[in-house]
Amino acid sequence: MTRREVLRSTSNPAVALVRSALAGREKGLVVLEGDRLIDDALRAGCEFELALVAEGRSERADELEQRGVEVRLAADSLIERLSALASTQGAIALARAPRSASLSAPHLGPEALVLVVAGVSDPGNLGALARSAEAAGAEALCVVQGGASPWNSKALRGSMGSLLRLPIVPFASAEAAARELGEHGFRQVRAATRGGRTPSEFDWTGRVALWVGSETGDLPEAGARFEGVTIPMRGAVESLNVTVAASLLLFAAGRAEARGS
Repeated sequence: MTRREVLRSTSNPAVALVRSALAGREKGLVVLEGDRLIDDALRAGCEFELALVAEGRSERADELEQRGVEVRLAADSLIERLSALASTQGAIALARAPRSASLSAPHLGPEALVLVVAGVSDPGNLGALARSAEAAGAEALCVVQGGASPWNSKALRGSMGSLLRLPIVPFASAEAAARELGEHGFRQVRAATRGGRTPSEFDWTGRVALWVGSETGDLPEAGARFEGVTIPMRGAVESLNVTVAASLLLFAAGRAEARGS
């Protein structure tokens, strides 16, 4: 077991860097809190800047060091002060955000399904959307600027690692996303609260880009012009939560079943 200095002051440069990243002031760095998210990032091949590990977890510190992570031990009370979780797991790491993907990527084949997110402001919802997209067999997540960042720590936690594994294709505007998706042969469809085809009527074959809008269901003009697909609902319910609606439509596309067959 390596003997290490235990950090106890918030003025320490390593601690100050973590605090700055938590406040969103370190562009290109993502905050990974908890063993599972840190391990997900290691498996995804992320480049780590450093990790703060509680002084009572020296074995975990040794393990991370053996995997190539620069580790600093920190007082338990200091980790608790930094933690954004109700119950800290005693480990906070900083890693470089994965590189942006492209619609030209070779893994996007003729039956590729991608989810386009435009205007989702809650990072927890964005994380849940990424999780559903990965589970349903989507091959990329297109994120239009203006909503929550996929590298927000709450989004990363909500995705259970999906945002670290699923290729993320960023777009500066909905217009740019619509244009480039069209150029790459994607048929584009939007989740519509009402008035669209049912999921069973829609032809999900070929390259498909499913657009989902803000938590209120609104989409930028570029996405709102596409054909709609609507989930039939009973009773007086007017709409579903964006993550629930997207999940149902993503699985209706049938990519998960195709991969599992």
